[in-house]
Amino acid sequence: MFPAKPPAPPAPAPAPVNSNGELVSWEDEQLKILESKRDGPGEHGRPVHLTGEEKKISEKFFNQNGFNIYISDKIAVDRSVGDIRHPKCQSLTYLRKLPTASIIIPFFEEHWSTLLRTFIGVLKRSPKELIKEIILVDDGSTLRPELKDKLDNYLRANYPDGLVRVIHSPAREGLIRARITGAKAATGDVLVFLDS
Repeated sequence: MFPAKPPAPPAPAPAPVNSNGELVSWEDEQLKILESKRDGPGEHGRPVHLTGEEKKISEKFFNQNGFNIYISDKIAVDRSVGDIRHPKCQSLTYLRKLPTASIIIPFFEEHWSTLLRTFIGVLKRSPKELIKEIILVDDGSTLRPELKDKLDNYLRANYPDGLVRVIHSPAREGLIRARITGAKAATGDVLVFLDS
């Protein structure tokens, strides 16, 4: 016979919070309404269908890049996405006062439209008061010139407050060091890393 299992230790006490325990929904209901009216390639996560010549062009780009940049360029960088969460998750509430986040996105030779869609999607779907900054870390890209001056100019023009900024590493250092580079520059309370 095996001995009886010892009783489970008591659950730890919840950590104190500075929000007086007030819970809120962080859902952007206005955004949901606006997005429900959108129509176009890839909107609401729907597939993009190609015809004849487009399929040939698409296959060529897919073979070069490992994903379909032809279709990526047809989809809006601020596209709507469907809500695939479980219904019970859609009604969850969270503390009103939460720490700010620095979102760090390392990339290497990323295609223009997918890079923009990544950080624009984060900005669009995250509570504004929680995002301290988005830091893009270019891990030494050399094959895509648009990831240098064009990206710098785009960010200066569209995010002059520095909400989204880029750090260009002079040479490829790898994912972990790119994350560390972003972490060293971050000023938010919490670090969130988004990478493929």
